[in-house]
Amino acid sequence: METKNQDEFISKTFDWMGYAHRFTIPPEGLSGGLALYWKENVEVEILEAAPNFIDNRSVFWDKISSLGAQRSSAWLLTGDFNDILDNSEKQGGPLRWEGFFLAFRSFVSQNGLWDINHTGNSLSWRGTRYSHFIKSRLDRALGNCSWSELFPMSKCEYLRFEGSDHRPLVTYFGAPPLKRSKPFRFDRRLREKEEIRALVKEVWELARQDSVLYKISRCRQSIIKWTKEQNSNSAKAIKKAQQALESALSADIPDPSLIGSITQELEAAYRQEELFWKQWSRVQWLNSGDRNKGYFHATTRTRRMLNNLSVIEDGSGQEFHEEEQIASTISSYFQNIFTTSNNSDLQVVQEALSPIISSHCNEELIKISSLLEIKEALFSISADKAPGPDGFSASFFHAYWDIIEADVSRDIRSFFVDSCLSPRLNETHVTLIPKISAPRKVSDYRPIALCNVQYKIVAKILTRRLQPWLSELISLHQSAFVPGRAIADNVLITHEILHFLRVSGAKKYCSMAIKTDMSKAYDRIKWNFLQEVLMRLGFHDKWIRWVMQCVCTVSYSFLINGSPQGSVVPSRGLRQGDPLSPYLFILCTEVLSGLCRKAQEKGVMVGIRVARGSPQVNHLLFADDTMFFCKTNPTCCGALSNILKKYELASGQSINLAKSAITFSSKTPQDIKRRVKLSLRIDNEGGIGKYLGLPEHFGRRKRDIFSSIVDRIRQRSHSWSIRFLSSAGKQILLKAVLSSMPSYAMMCFKLPASLCKQIQSVLTRFWWDSKPDKRKMAWVSWDKLTLPINEGGLGFREIEAKLSWRILKEPHSLLSRVLLGKYCNTSSFMDCSASPSFASHGWRGILAGRDLLRKGLGWSIGQGDSINVWTEAWLSPSSPQTPIGPPTETNKDLSVHDLICHDVKSWNVEAIRKHLPQYEDQIRKITINALPLQDSLVWLPVKSGEYTTKTGYALAKLNSFPASQLDFNWQKNIWKIHTSPKVKHFLWKAMKGALPVGEALSRRNIEAEVTCKRCGQTESSLHLMLLCPYAKKVWELAPVLFNPSEATHSSVALLLVDAKRMVALPPTGLGSAPLYPWLLWHLWKARNRLIFDNHSCSEEGLVLKAILDARAWMEAQLLIHHPSPISDYPSPTPNLKVTSCFVDAAWTTSGYCGMGWFLQDPYKVKIKENQSSSSFVGSALMAETLAVHLALVDALSTGVRQLNVFSDCKELISLLNSGKSIVELRGLLHDIRELSVSFTHLCFFFIPRLSNVVADSLAKSALSVILSSSVSGG
Repeated sequence: METKNQDEFISKTFDWMGYAHRFTIPPEGLSGGLALYWKENVEVEILEAAPNFIDNRSVFWDKISSLGAQRSSAWLLTGDFNDILDNSEKQGGPLRWEGFFLAFRSFVSQNGLWDINHTGNSLSWRGTRYSHFIKSRLDRALGNCSWSELFPMSKCEYLRFEGSDHRPLVTYFGAPPLKRSKPFRFDRRLREKEEIRALVKEVWELARQDSVLYKISRCRQSIIKWTKEQNSNSAKAIKKAQQALESALSADIPDPSLIGSITQELEAAYRQEELFWKQWSRVQWLNSGDRNKGYFHATTRTRRMLNNLSVIEDGSGQEFHEEEQIASTISSYFQNIFTTSNNSDLQVVQEALSPIISSHCNEELIKISSLLEIKEALFSISADKAPGPDGFSASFFHAYWDIIEADVSRDIRSFFVDSCLSPRLNETHVTLIPKISAPRKVSDYRPIALCNVQYKIVAKILTRRLQPWLSELISLHQSAFVPGRAIADNVLITHEILHFLRVSGAKKYCSMAIKTDMSKAYDRIKWNFLQEVLMRLGFHDKWIRWVMQCVCTVSYSFLINGSPQGSVVPSRGLRQGDPLSPYLFILCTEVLSGLCRKAQEKGVMVGIRVARGSPQVNHLLFADDTMFFCKTNPTCCGALSNILKKYELASGQSINLAKSAITFSSKTPQDIKRRVKLSLRIDNEGGIGKYLGLPEHFGRRKRDIFSSIVDRIRQRSHSWSIRFLSSAGKQILLKAVLSSMPSYAMMCFKLPASLCKQIQSVLTRFWWDSKPDKRKMAWVSWDKLTLPINEGGLGFREIEAKLSWRILKEPHSLLSRVLLGKYCNTSSFMDCSASPSFASHGWRGILAGRDLLRKGLGWSIGQGDSINVWTEAWLSPSSPQTPIGPPTETNKDLSVHDLICHDVKSWNVEAIRKHLPQYEDQIRKITINALPLQDSLVWLPVKSGEYTTKTGYALAKLNSFPASQLDFNWQKNIWKIHTSPKVKHFLWKAMKGALPVGEALSRRNIEAEVTCKRCGQTESSLHLMLLCPYAKKVWELAPVLFNPSEATHSSVALLLVDAKRMVALPPTGLGSAPLYPWLLWHLWKARNRLIFDNHSCSEEGLVLKAILDARAWMEAQLLIHHPSPISDYPSPTPNLKVTSCFVDAAWTTSGYCGMGWFLQDPYKVKIKENQSSSSFVGSALMAETLAVHLALVDALSTGVRQLNVFSDCKELISLLNSGKSIVELRGLLHDIRELSVSFTHLCFFFIPRLSNVVADSLAKSALSVILSSSVSGG
């Protein structure tokens, strides 16, 4: 404690407490002073003590760190640190600059510390500084990893302020947890064991007639027994192999084959250990295989500590610490939540909804599941997801699908026949995830359901069938879980309305926005309400029975610190974690949406219109996040209050009024505000909080508003577990996690340039620094790091233009109608501009994205009447190209429509030769659609024509660098090499000049030895890899087919380009795997060991190590389990009772093509054959598509209405079956799909080329004829 008093006073005041020992430091003046008391039975050794020196804290951090470096055991630091980690740990006063936090953050990260779970108000100090009243978290308790393992129940509590400007902080070690048996969890490492495969097969064959539930149970018992008998422990295996390898390497005459065998065993053990910790870490973004075991281990420890339940508080405020009491409290809480409390007034469902499901939709929903559908549903479940009560994750089902497929599919299909789901199959574990940093009550946790995989397959099938119809079932006001809609729509519509409320000068017609909070929204849905909603919408009775079986047969037990305890059988609620629940929930919210829509139609709850051209909006939904917009008059308030009461009573939902808030228009008088608050029973005013995670209001200092983004990125990048990541792991974390953290905000709003620079700085330092407190040189600038991978960067991205693309392509969405109605009343989206006087911040950001779109937009031709020949990009399907003018006065308004002969649906060659003779060949290779189709703007950098962030960012970045830097094929020469990720990163650094060799250090004015320590020549990357006599000797000894030489390889780039010729010879045992990357890697490692450890490795030893490492890595890849692939397109068995059409095409680069096809009846008797040819065909894929189109026309003219089409063009068949399109084929695919309506049965199938020889022969014959005629025609 800080005493602020002399030792004499301390003794008189505290000695009565009976502590046997004490240690004190007197204060300096009126500040500081320390006192430590401990009892007789406690041993304490004072290692370091110092007076208060607040201005020199970094010295203290260094002293503590030096003590911590010598410890591997449990470590707790608690007390007044007089420092904070970021601005979120203070209130009041100005924000501190980022450099202020660096020393303390580095101290915490460097020592692997994190905050002990705490309760109470953590802002532990209060005081006034420079007229500002400030509260800060100066006091805390920090523990290391070993502490959390020794005292998993430890916690600290912040008490009330009493007699001091600091809150007392009490740390409880906690009783050790009871040793409970942990539930069975299938270990993913076992998939690589042939013994387990044989065991599963044996169980499945012996219990041939039993249910899958029984077989799964038998498998569990057998696996547990086998594991105990084997006593497999990868950590022990690693230690044993390390000792054996050391002995083998230390032998007088080392045996290379023995060393290789042991190395292989060691690598396999390393991989097993890494895989073990990965599956427990629940890290989804990083794959195992590059020695990231330390990171997975650290992440697992952190996750376990943060999720540890050591105390719970019931509704009366009483605390419970024993696990049985905690489990009982949790069960009681959820039994209450999951129990229906009153009868529902279901008449409101009839009032709000109308039947909307078509008979065709119902037919698709209730069909019996196929084997392919079951397989696709299973393999859409992530193998890494936590298992349900049976202990088997999807990885088990993926690995042994060839054994268990028939039985699992039989049981799944029986559900769809009998409409009966076993309650055992629907048993569910519930894990509680903290919603806040210091959870105390059960309501502070989010219940996530862990379901059995068999149930998930059923739920996935129902979900995948429902998804295509959601856009028709769900109103435009709901954006969650509906394909084609996005969370950003809600954010920007709300932002635009709140902006309107803030700048509107209207006083007579005051308006407001109400943000409501639904309490436990999923958990409170009444089952009879859900059933009534499904019936009212018109779902088939069979579908409703399936859904209700999934919902009503569930039972829960709760995972308390890893062990299932308690039991709840619910009578209401939807599970969070069940694939089906989100879709059922948004169907239920349609009642609320329908009530609001009806109220607007009646004029009793009029929404807000931001401009005359925009629609009125009176509500928005994103799952359970709800916003209402209306006038402040009594009629609207009464209507809204009535709607909420009806919806609550019918659905079981409960609105948390304490967390709801109202934002009024700027000119709303205070008396109206008071009346509205009283009417709606909502006291809070909004506008300064967040909606869906982003700010509701933007002032002038936008950087401060978004500063939390930088804090989150920095906290994640400074996490102590990051130090264990390999360079490849850091790249994946940066791309998949850190870079994506600001992308949501950037998608919705344009971030200030200064904030973007801050983010860039944090990411740059994360990439180059090994520890937060040790800043290293950034060898490659951030601008170059963010180049696409195939251009020499690492693919880190910064910006997005997705919203601009959505507005362009979906002008009828609610977001587009609101924004375009306000800002683009008199012009198109691509031509309108922001008005400085009233444009919102969100709209300005969308226009910034539009500027990027312009660089890659082009036209796909339909009718051609929307495309001006001279000003629009339409000449190429792959890049924006506009004819070079200038146009004449008479043809300046010429459209593409004027170049088409619409009666025969082909190009008007005379018109092309008149206006654009130099583009004739290029234009005629664009195929004109035969059936009506509108012109469409497309994103040309992607074949599909759909905008992607990846290509948008690549296009933006490539304009910044000259083409001369882009000659090296980065993908082929580095990233696609079959070698370890760490080696690839080494080669990338070498190619970018980012290796800290002497020449590079000298170039940056760093004092270092410039010359090679072996030969005395200037040390460069090329010298290290090839020119040094040591390297030359290594290459001479290396068993490769071709050795590099100084004469032909004058740069690192030339060396890597030519390296493909350096094929490893047979004695290495590498097969087609390359050896040269490992030789280069070990040359670098040998250089570092010589400089830093003064250890010299012989050339022979280096070659041997490179071979062993290459072989070990290659063999480890063979052990990686790859799940059975799912085809990109459906491949059902063809209907053999219909006519078959075999089609093919032959094409030359000169633009000529031949096409052939033949029809045969179900008895394989040829009906007819035909062929055709064409010129000005742009590609082989275009030729194949033309052939299919002509074949369909021919089949219809023959009278065929039921047809199977077979082609050996996999890409085309995939496009036809998926319903997708690409820019080049857009018109032709449209014609084919329009023709398909004329068939009663039409399916497309891929066949191998050898099975299509007749059609192939017809096509080649037709091509030969047209080529001959073109030659003879001159």
